[in-house]
Amino acid sequence: MLRWPFWVVLVTVSVLVHALISARVGEDIQAGIDASRRAAEARADQRKVVVKLEPADAQPEEEDQPLTDEPLDFEEEFELEPPEILLAPQAVVPPPPDVPLALTAQAGGAGEDMMPIQIAQPTEDAQSIAGRATVPTVGILAPVTAGGTSGGEGGGIAGFGVGIGNALGGSSNQFAAYIQGMREGGLDVLFVVDATGSMGWVLDEVKARIIDIAAVVRSLVPIARFGVVAYRDKDDPGFVTRSQPLTYSTIKVQGFLGGLRAEGGGNMFEAVYDGIKVGVEDSDWRSGARKIIILIGDAPPDEDRLPAVIRLVERFAGSGGVVSTLDVSDMSNPAVIEARVGRKVNHALYRTESMYQFRNIADAGNGDAATLEGDVTLTRRLVTLIMGDQFAREMQALLELI
Repeated sequence: MLRWPFWVVLVTVSVLVHALISARVGEDIQAGIDASRRAAEARADQRKVVVKLEPADAQPEEEDQPLTDEPLDFEEEFELEPPEILLAPQAVVPPPPDVPLALTAQAGGAGEDMMPIQIAQPTEDAQSIAGRATVPTVGILAPVTAGGTSGGEGGGIAGFGVGIGNALGGSSNQFAAYIQGMREGGLDVLFVVDATGSMGWVLDEVKARIIDIAAVVRSLVPIARFGVVAYRDKDDPGFVTRSQPLTYSTIKVQGFLGGLRAEGGGNMFEAVYDGIKVGVEDSDWRSGARKIIILIGDAPPDEDRLPAVIRLVERFAGSGGVVSTLDVSDMSNPAVIEARVGRKVNHALYRTESMYQFRNIADAGNGDAATLEGDVTLTRRLVTLIMGDQFAREMQALLELI
């Protein structure tokens, strides 16, 4: 009887002791788990914390603004000291782009190997200097030489593919600066030409070579324009003046010249005043462009009209224009007579310079008073007058191509 209750009490005590021990162990385990969780949460919170200090007036950044790296800090500043002596360049005024390399050479920037001249062309005239013309032998004057070859028909515009060497290598920068100014502002050239009967050979020469003249000038100044005023004598039954206004199209100029005939005249004076007046007042000159009138004739204006011509020319020169004259008369060009008759003539019987009326006109127009100067062709003389006699040496290389 006594054994059964004893075992009941023993088992009950054992269960209670076991439950107490299990509860204590469970609390310790739970405390450890809670501590581990709290430590993990603390570490996560530390990773999420970003401290950012901004000034009070700072504007919030846009969400799509890219992040930039922090600037690099150097312990010592980097300093660059300039050299004590600076070398000045040789070319004070460089030539503009696409100018023939002969001009680059004279500005100190070209070597010995020269490239062919590139002929520039305004968009208005699609065919004026396309390189299809030929250079014929010049009428009664000496044969034209092209690239060192004389006689027959030489290369026309296509012949400009010949290199012009470094002929300008030793000259100053003045010519390059002069060309650059015209490339920027433009060049307007107007031929005021006598169209009476004695001028037939001159008109024929200009007709045949006007595209060549334009091509040479545009190889230096691509935006050059050309125009023509033809004049005869007062009361001429055909016309006193007829004109082709300044244009980029040398085809128009060539067409106008093709319709001219050397007729009329008969006395020693021509309507020079009327031709100059139309040229000065009705040619639509561009402001800012270099404006050049070249008077071509073999007879002076009427004596009573010469003062009026001088006043017109002075007014034109006052607006920045230039008037040059080319006396093609027999009296000023004995070489023309020699070429016509095939023998020498006594030069003492002829003038050694242009007629005095043409000299006075050129002086009033700040230009040059020229003759054909012996064996120089009319085409070359016109190109030289366009660019200016003061640059004849610099133009020599180009002139040899026409």
